[in-house]
Amino acid sequence: MDAVWQRLDLWLRLAMPFFVSLVMALLSAVAWPLPYLGPVMPPLAFIALFYWAAHRPDLFPVSAAFAIGLLHDIINGLPMGASALLFTGAHQIVLRQRRFFAGHSFSLLWGGFTLAALAMTVAQWTLVCFLRWQIVPLAPVLTQMVLAAIFFPLPCWILYQLQRNVLGNI
Repeated sequence: MDAVWQRLDLWLRLAMPFFVSLVMALLSAVAWPLPYLGPVMPPLAFIALFYWAAHRPDLFPVSAAFAIGLLHDIINGLPMGASALLFTGAHQIVLRQRRFFAGHSFSLLWGGFTLAALAMTVAQWTLVCFLRWQIVPLAPVLTQMVLAAIFFPLPCWILYQLQRNVLGNI
């Protein structure tokens, strides 16, 4: 019986990055009691994707990025597949640059995230404009990107603590 509990414990630990990313995607859609935050809420799902792809890609495969992207599309009313496509591409880019981010200073990780968030924001805006056949206002999108860059250290620290304390030596 102990072996079953140990396997369940291990499985839950290994699935933690996906479930934490799922929760962060849902938190980004919550109506927070701050005025005007809704349209410019930092992309918590993308922050989680960037962190896990850079630090534990073995526990956050491209299929997880795709699933989180689909959920992001559904809860934010975006064209179905837009975020899934962009999250999958971002996952692959971060994965290829992983050696550049992992094990280096936090400033380098933060700068890489800021560039990735800018690219993701512009790509998402362009894709949504193309799919809807209309120009969507750019100001909220850029504000969201700036807030993401400013807000990044807090969720990154939380994800680091989870990785250290829950995953440990796994």
